Amino acid sequence: MSLSPVFYARQLRHELKLTGAVDLSLVADRMNIKIFEEALDAEGYLIQKGKEARIIINNNIGYETRKCFTIAHELGHFYMPHHQESIFRCLARDIQSYCSDRKLEYEANEFAGEFLLPAQELEKRLLQPPNLDMIKEFSKIYGTSLTATAVKVVQLTCEKIAVVLSESGEIKWFRKSESFPYWINKGPLHEWTYAYDFFTAGKSLPETPQKVQAMAWCQGVSREELIFEESMAFPNLNIVMTLLYIPYEEEFDAFY
Repeated sequence: MSLSPVFYARQLRHELKLTGAVDLSLVADRMNIKIFEEALDAEGYLIQKGKEARIIINNNIGYETRKCFTIAHELGHFYMPHHQESIFRCLARDIQSYCSDRKLEYEANEFAGEFLLPAQELEKRLLQPPNLDMIKEFSKIYGTSLTATAVKVVQLTCEKIAVVLSESGEIKWFRKSESFPYWINKGPLHEWTYAYDFFTAGKSLPETPQKVQAMAWCQGVSREELIFEESMAFPNLNIVMTLLYIPYEEEFDAFY
């Protein structure tokens, strides 16, 4: 029986005596792994032969934070003992979606998220309800992407919150906190969302959370229920990342 990816990520950080942000090139050196960037048909590869291992990442990846997550993902394949294949070919959709249906790829994502963003450190910083400003701050501290940071924060918080990623007007995936009571709609964005306005009309997104009808985002809710939407666009990637918050009772009164 294997242990959880989070356990293995914490164990490796402990073995290497790591705190705070991680220098992945130094980690790879200490683990006798060589890192290369090449033109690939995938996001990344881990290739193991005997005691030697190499990580190859796609040289077309345009963001350093995305490169770091890919490297950490491949480290997960290398370190977790039940990931025994000699070659792992990891596709962009598996690494970027956070909901891969390929078990080992999902586990490598969970490993990478904990290795780069250790829960025990983040929990000490979560002193107030999460928002995009907080996620941007954590992203800068740990050198991680906004999406990876948002997913980790949502996993850790006790607040009723979810993160949703939309691409070209379609909801691609979501992650929600344990206390968030609803499932997120699938498919095309609802016209009552601010994210929809960005994709269809090119409107700028508000810089602060906005109240919208919950049914625009969530399944099984009444027309009267409200939710906060805080969306951020990445125009070069044609995606929008959205945080959804359940309002406190007193905020319903303020809306009316």
